[in-house]
Amino acid sequence: MFGKKEFDAVDKFDTLIGAGSVFEGNIKSDGTIRIDGKIVGDLTINGDVYISPGANIKGNINANNIHNAGTVDGNIQANGILRLLPTSKINGDIIVESFIADEGGVFNGKCTMKTENKGAKS
Repeated sequence: MFGKKEFDAVDKFDTLIGAGSVFEGNIKSDGTIRIDGKIVGDLTINGDVYISPGANIKGNINANNIHNAGTVDGNIQANGILRLLPTSKINGDIIVESFIADEGGVFNGKCTMKTENKGAKS
């Protein structure tokens, strides 16, 4: 599982895919989801996504903030932060507002940073 410091701020998870579970199909949710098992399909989440070590996702992810400690084989779009924890592996392209990679995290793909001219002066 995650270290205590990474997820102490999380009050609750609306959806949990357990460690022994395999979910095949697309998931859409307005809440926060934590994945400890395996998903084959796309995730469209209006909240945050937490991917545990040992978790595996084969599909694309679109969410607000994504904290990854598992393996993702697919493209990712994070409207906020994408954080790669030391055990994370991402094989796919990412589009992010903010990108944090801890030492040991692996990323193979193309990174595009969102720019919306925040704070730009005319």
